Amino acid sequence: MSRSFGFLATALLLVVAVPGGAIAQGFSVNEHGSCVMGRGGTGVALPCNDGSSVLFNPSGVAGTTGWTLSGGVTLIKATGSFTDDLTQQTTELQNEIVPVPHAYLTYGINQQWAAGFGFFVPYGLGSEWPVSFDGRFLGYDNSLHSMYFQPTVAWQPHPRIKLGAGFDFVVGSLKLTQRVDLSEFDTGAGLTFGQIGIPHHTDFANGELEASGATGFGGNFGVTWVATDWLSIGARYMTRVKLDYEGTAVFDSVHTNIVLPPGNPLSVLQGTPELPAPIDLILLAADLYSPGQPLSEQDVNTSITMPDQGIIGFALKASTKVTLLFDLQWTNWSVFDTLIVQFEHQTDDRVMIEEYKDTYSLRFGLDAAVTQKLAVRGGYLYHNGASPPQTVTPLLPEGNRNEFTVGLGYSFSPMFAVDLAYQYLKQNDRRGRTRDAIAGQPPTAELNNGLYTFQGHLIGGSLTVHF
Repeated sequence: MSRSFGFLATALLLVVAVPGGAIAQGFSVNEHGSCVMGRGGTGVALPCNDGSSVLFNPSGVAGTTGWTLSGGVTLIKATGSFTDDLTQQTTELQNEIVPVPHAYLTYGINQQWAAGFGFFVPYGLGSEWPVSFDGRFLGYDNSLHSMYFQPTVAWQPHPRIKLGAGFDFVVGSLKLTQRVDLSEFDTGAGLTFGQIGIPHHTDFANGELEASGATGFGGNFGVTWVATDWLSIGARYMTRVKLDYEGTAVFDSVHTNIVLPPGNPLSVLQGTPELPAPIDLILLAADLYSPGQPLSEQDVNTSITMPDQGIIGFALKASTKVTLLFDLQWTNWSVFDTLIVQFEHQTDDRVMIEEYKDTYSLRFGLDAAVTQKLAVRGGYLYHNGASPPQTVTPLLPEGNRNEFTVGLGYSFSPMFAVDLAYQYLKQNDRRGRTRDAIAGQPPTAELNNGLYTFQGHLIGGSLTVHF
């Protein structure tokens, strides 16, 4: 029966997107400030004047004066599709527009010390496919929310050196939905329903997992070195985070529309050949929903160690009005090798082999002051995907991406400023699968049965107040 819960284990892959910061793949979001977003996500060597350095490089808070309060939202519209190799049928992703908020508050205590606090949601996306999608047995309606709360302190021991550190408190929740395939269940007589003729991918139940209250702790550390009047170098390291998820799985029956004649093989195997005809198949499998049985409401839990990451950035003042920026990021995704999920009514834990690889991200940005009040920005990002070919599924069909950004900032006065940004995300087409591996066997690329496409449009806006 453990395979019937494979979607929970696989779908829980979504929670690997909770470590925060600017991870460059999966369901991650790096747009936690419209100024940084407009210049391609480059915020490590030269912070924006909106408090977002609390996240992008905590040391950037040092050297500020007075209070800075900023907040905003990034609207994300993701589109994509899956085209089946055999049927050539294309299924479109049905994601709604997702709002991702952010807020920062900083205070310059004196010339050397500053403090700040940040709230951001680095992972708040999901995947929604139509219920008729072939991949519905892996997952078709999933959402993820993670909230980061980070108090920060920064110190400037020398005019050219800044140090900063933040403490991350993370709260996560998720909702995952999948159809259950009757053909994979045991009839109770040593054979599966599929072995007695029930078609593969017979919808029998709708499973939904909800988990909330997962918490984790980590740190965010940064340093900035103003090497010359025209060159700044920054670095940031975010620690790995462990999240403990506890959730509940609920199953609702779905009619198979299969009616069995009297004396059918299933009735014979179950020792009830005298059952009259016709009989709906769902009645013969009703015991699966009884308390303590595989499709009864039950607890599910897992623990996941999120990867640590490091970023180094450079800011070059090409002129008094133009700054060029470059960031290089490494993410230690190789720590995510297996996922173990425990079920209340299962004797064996579910072990998923993922074999993720480390990733690297390159970001280029430009920030130009057109006037004293108006700034224009642009940027480009490239990063590779973490999942190997055998783990590209409807839940996480990620791959190499190219992203392009534009933005502008306008200061109405020394007190008020607004930043706007647009980002276009184009992911390389990636082969993947819609069906799970045989129970007890690791997935292979031979299971891939189609092509995933993915792109996104992001619009961000932030308001900043200095006082």
